[in-house]
Amino acid sequence: MSIYERFTFFTQVRSNFEQTGAIQPSSRYLAEAMAAPLRQFRITDAITPVRILEIGPGTGAITRAICTCMGPQDKLDCYETNTEFVQYLGGAIHRDEVLAPVADQIRIHHAPAQELVQGGRFDFAICSVPLNNFDAATINAILEPMLAAVTARGTATLFEYIFFPTLRRAFAQGALRTRLREAQSEKSQWLTSCGRNSMLVLRNIPPARVHEFGPFTS
Repeated sequence: MSIYERFTFFTQVRSNFEQTGAIQPSSRYLAEAMAAPLRQFRITDAITPVRILEIGPGTGAITRAICTCMGPQDKLDCYETNTEFVQYLGGAIHRDEVLAPVADQIRIHHAPAQELVQGGRFDFAICSVPLNNFDAATINAILEPMLAAVTARGTATLFEYIFFPTLRRAFAQGALRTRLREAQSEKSQWLTSCGRNSMLVLRNIPPARVHEFGPFTS
């Protein structure tokens, strides 16, 4: 990760923590775990074109892991609400050694998840924003359109930090405590209804758990 990328990321964490959600760029171990379903698919099928959706790519830590699995006909749509991240990623896809080879296959949308292109369907969806810092309404606004856009046999992944949210809830009071409790309840409902597998990634700051969703219909 370049110094410029780190500077861009931490500048936004400091000024837009509630929007950014993350406190540290995702490690390569977390990024690889998030892209694992796509990688596994490519092991068995190296030809079939797929469409991939990423929500909240930030400066591209997880995007790079996705791109290493992409075939020549695959398409990746990234939805990002942070203006600075959109500008950074828009330049990075042409200069980064991992992103540049598939730059023509990537589209960056400066828009939230709820503005997904109508009728767009994706074989793989990846939520690259940790949901711990968002309220229940925001969590639902991100996950509902994302999961609705995944094909019946498709797969979606998301991650959440562990330990850190529990500590926040333990020491929070009043309205913040209520918001955190409601957010945890909202996440739990999504995981119960759609979650399939999960994997603990300790080599990340803070440690995280990756959840895999799908299939979504019979």
